[in-house]
Amino acid sequence: MAGTRRVFFESWRGRYADSPRAISEYLAQNSDHQLHWVATDPSQLPAGTSAVRRHSPDYFRRLLTCDYLITNDIISKHLVKGPGVTYVQAWHGTPLKKIGLDETHASYSGAAKHLKRMVRDVCKWDYLISPSPEASRIFRSAFDFQGPILETGYPRNDVLHSAEADSIRERLRSRWDISGDQLVILYAPTWRDNSKDSEGRFRDPARLDLRAMGASLPPGTVLLNRMHSVVATQAPAENQGNLRVLDVSSHPDIAELYLAADVMISDYSSAVYDFAVTAKPIILFAYDLESYRDAVRGMYFDYHDWAPGPIATDSEQVIAELLALPNYARDYAGRYGRFTARFCPYEDGRATARVVRAVFGLS
Repeated sequence: MAGTRRVFFESWRGRYADSPRAISEYLAQNSDHQLHWVATDPSQLPAGTSAVRRHSPDYFRRLLTCDYLITNDIISKHLVKGPGVTYVQAWHGTPLKKIGLDETHASYSGAAKHLKRMVRDVCKWDYLISPSPEASRIFRSAFDFQGPILETGYPRNDVLHSAEADSIRERLRSRWDISGDQLVILYAPTWRDNSKDSEGRFRDPARLDLRAMGASLPPGTVLLNRMHSVVATQAPAENQGNLRVLDVSSHPDIAELYLAADVMISDYSSAVYDFAVTAKPIILFAYDLESYRDAVRGMYFDYHDWAPGPIATDSEQVIAELLALPNYARDYAGRYGRFTARFCPYEDGRATARVVRAVFGLS
């Protein structure tokens, strides 16, 4: 489509991040479109991109008058869609746990209101971005979305195959004084609907025994502790024996952490799908599998069939798998390969270009 267009972006209620960022940066290099961002920290935005304060009068005006709206989550107060707006929903992951209309145990505070807002927002979507046929099938059910789904892969994952990937890894490890031969573990669990502190905020159950890890793993091992964005309280990040612990929960771009790490420990998080794009080892720490699956959230897949790597139910098993990493490829190549073929078939570093071509008609 020829001519300058106004493109309005929102990611995580004001962060310059995720697939909207990848699309914005591509447009900045390949078009003369006006780029406007919902930003809590305008200093993060590159030159030529304007900031808008969330829920300000200007915010609602731009929601109504922009040519394109690109987000990675529902817009909570999006009451009326402007007549000329093309709304592209990039979403923010491939589900394992049930979401949206498929949730059967929604026990978190405000679940009913969230569902109402979601249904209202879905009615305005013109396109939905998907990383795979499996995800598309889930999205149809979870959102009851009948419009076009763009099976392109997630733009946010393009950086994992980019020419900058190695330099990003080196930059982060250098910033944290980590040498090239040190083992870096990324611990990225999801949140638990039923795990809250005394003030009702979501907390991390802190079931990973860092002291035991520090006593068993080689000297110089580093754990990057990355809590989910909704988790407000967690155990303090303290070094334990041979284990150096860094709290990276506030790091703005988790994709950079994927590049810095050598192995991931996770559970039911959609981060597992993204990390698999790197082909690095993944260990599943599913200490509460039965209760989470049967009483908390429910799952789209049989967990043991789904898992790309080993499943550990306690910290001792996690440690054993970490010590056995030299054998990981031999032991799990088949499972891992089936996982990526099923869930990451388009993650080749060119997802953003495919989205921009489909939506904007730009090559």
